[in-house]
Amino acid sequence: MVVDVPPQKRFPEDNFAEWNNGHPLGLRTVHAYVLVFDMGNLETFRYCRSMRDQILDSFSHRDFSLIVVGNKFDTITETQANSQELKDISTLVRKHWRCGYVECSAQYNYKIGDVFRELMGCTSTGGVIGTEFSQSNRNKGRCTIL
Repeated sequence: MVVDVPPQKRFPEDNFAEWNNGHPLGLRTVHAYVLVFDMGNLETFRYCRSMRDQILDSFSHRDFSLIVVGNKFDTITETQANSQELKDISTLVRKHWRCGYVECSAQYNYKIGDVFRELMGCTSTGGVIGTEFSQSNRNKGRCTIL
């Protein structure tokens, strides 16, 4: 199941904090986090960085995946697309954070499939989420999104 939640002021530090805020979203019980930022507004990446840090600080383990998505690729100019800032973000996420990273445009359905492929390929165990739902040998290695 994929759940799109509005921006959060803070990531819940524990299960009690999540249930105590009056709007439990199940943020602490997921298999993967997809942090999306607007490629035309790098302030939104700073928010994603803050959320990532809060997520990592709130767990004593890392049995979940984390993917960063740069959205609104269609709204940036070629100069912005080749800017050092966006290259630095890509390098930071892929090399230092060791997370999946995709640049896409939801409006034009550009590389949206890549976001889900990255999501399905990134698990902490190295496996693929959803493979236990395969019905036969013919479907082995395929993913099922519920």
